[in-house]
Amino acid sequence: MADPRAARLAQLWSRLAAQHVTLGAGCGCMTGGVSVSLEDFELDIVDYLWAESERLGVAPVVAFLLAPGAINEQVKPVMLLLTRLEDGEADEAVADWLLSRLARTLDSFARLHGPVNTSDD
Repeated sequence: MADPRAARLAQLWSRLAAQHVTLGAGCGCMTGGVSVSLEDFELDIVDYLWAESERLGVAPVVAFLLAPGAINEQVKPVMLLLTRLEDGEADEAVADWLLSRLARTLDSFARLHGPVNTSDD
């Protein structure tokens, strides 16, 4: 059964990943800043989830994250993870653990780098 939380986050991530943000500058004029796509942070996001699940000893989450292969070898790891969660590949506890953290992370990106609609409509 499809998970609506994962579907919402997948849509949000699709919009966020297409945006470019400026890092290191006080304005959008690019003076002293670097423009990057939020998609550039995909590996960091999933790597954080993996490290956190290992640190907390949540073995089922670790196993789920590594099922497609090593994190650094996964193509588009955030979208892959969200697709797997949306498709119901994770049991409820694993999905809840991952989706709660992904929601905080992606909603935070949306607030900082909007305008992106984060509603559940």
